Amino acid sequence: MKKEHSFNVIILLVFFSSALIGTLLPMAQDLATNPLIQVTQAQVELISSLFLIVGACCSLIWAILATRFSRKKLLLFATLEWSICASLTGLATDFLSLLAFQLLTAIGFGAVIPITFSLIVDLKKSEERGFAFGWKETNYVLGIGFAQILSGFLIEHYPWYVPFIVISIGGFVCTFLLFSMTPPERGEMDNINDSSDISATWIRREDFKELAKNKSNILILLFNFALFIGLGAISINLSLMLSNPSDHGFPIETATIFLVIIYIGQIPSGALLGKFSDKKYKNNVNGRIKVVIMCLMLGATLYIIGFSMAFTFTAPQGIIALFLLITSVGAFFFGGIDPLLQATLGEINTPQTRSTIYSLNYLTYSFGRSISLLILTGFLLNFGFFRVGFIILSIICLCCILFLIPLLKTLHEESPKN
Repeated sequence: MKKEHSFNVIILLVFFSSALIGTLLPMAQDLATNPLIQVTQAQVELISSLFLIVGACCSLIWAILATRFSRKKLLLFATLEWSICASLTGLATDFLSLLAFQLLTAIGFGAVIPITFSLIVDLKKSEERGFAFGWKETNYVLGIGFAQILSGFLIEHYPWYVPFIVISIGGFVCTFLLFSMTPPERGEMDNINDSSDISATWIRREDFKELAKNKSNILILLFNFALFIGLGAISINLSLMLSNPSDHGFPIETATIFLVIIYIGQIPSGALLGKFSDKKYKNNVNGRIKVVIMCLMLGATLYIIGFSMAFTFTAPQGIIALFLLITSVGAFFFGGIDPLLQATLGEINTPQTRSTIYSLNYLTYSFGRSISLLILTGFLLNFGFFRVGFIILSIICLCCILFLIPLLKTLHEESPKN
């Protein structure tokens, strides 16, 4: 029961912390015309990109600290820090002050990914990790969606900072619940090399060398970097594309409802595909990666088809429904990719280095997501629309299969299961 309680607290923390990613961007168009804060839409995109970069860089520092200090105490401090800074965001009046509050929030946010991922590996057995990371991914998506819904619906009726207040309250609740959490021992669910060196010591240069020797680690990091160059900006800019007059031109409330419909397609994917991949993994060490390949091919193809559809809010309802169906199914398959790779990283790395590899992984896809945001911002500034940028990013996603094909070979050679 203690482990189940700890896992539930971690999942709730993932939900509210991921909401920080999706809060600001849906307000970009409205903030640009809001007299209470002097900021442009392009500046909001830039702040969101820098938020991810700072959070990713800080995650590596938190991961290093997690090898020496209590992971529970670090999460307590980090969650309290980002909750306070998020609640203070409403004091911003211009670009610089909004940037400062967001980057301060990113510092604490950076602790969540490497530490919670490391804790999940130590809370769940090997054959349960696909579902566990899938459920984590479901709540990660739900958190971003929750924030976008808050921003999309509240911006027209309440002060722009209200969504940040709501999310910070969730952060304070998580801080309180973390006090009652019983953290697992490092590596208690593993028998990798007799759980070699899981003592709490500072990460050494040799640890990074150990991670680099594993070709599967390198391929997964490269894959996630490239994938999030393609995928990273799509979900958090989707409502902006739907509401942008030069793209589809829907009212922001309607665009937010469409966003919810598409997110509904992604919500169950992590848990369902994670459970499916666990069964495949029992019989084949490459089972999870084969599921990832399937998800990538189907998801990217459906996104390319969906975003290629040119229509406005006056289009026949059948066309709009077809677009929502295609993109929702595409989102479903994309939702299964990240949890399966996280479970794979947990399998092929030792307890001592897991926080570090998860931090490096988060670093790579955060930089990828930042580049993705900058690409879409470039399309917006130079052409005034998003849609072609969405198509190009989806094509980049499809090309990422080039990293997964060699991963099938290296994972078969390096997995401790063999």
